[in-house]
Amino acid sequence: MCAFIMAALLFGCAEDGLAPDPPLLRNPTVPFGGTSRFDVRRFAGDWTTSACIGECAAQVSYAWLGGRKVLRQAEGLDRVYEVTAPGILRTLGGDQILVVMWVDEGFRTAAVGDADGRWAAVIDRAGQQSADRTRAAEEILDFNGWDAAKLRKIKE
Repeated sequence: MCAFIMAALLFGCAEDGLAPDPPLLRNPTVPFGGTSRFDVRRFAGDWTTSACIGECAAQVSYAWLGGRKVLRQAEGLDRVYEVTAPGILRTLGGDQILVVMWVDEGFRTAAVGDADGRWAAVIDRAGQQSADRTRAAEEILDFNGWDAAKLRKIKE
């Protein structure tokens, strides 16, 4: 009996040390995917976050490294991704997936998010924000299971 009590106490202590899972900000039952319009060369460059759900960088840059490799730089964190399907980028040697759900024809505004449902954003090329394109990106996020009402505007 004493061994059982000790095991229960140790199990209880171990549970306290675990970090809580981040909240899901996307309905996981809604299917979503990358845009067929995605072109890594046209997507490369500097972007400004205009609206966000979850933790997002105010500025983000994508650099095409050749082939299917893309470098994402945001708030001092550099990650290399591989384009595995149109609009689907997976970290090299990892399991993080970035999804470009929509980008306008001129590659000025995009709706992006992670496949785990922890964050999503509307991003624009600097100085090229448009109310119509922002609204379209917000509708795409909503269609893909994000609660667009939770989007918060990011000031430049």
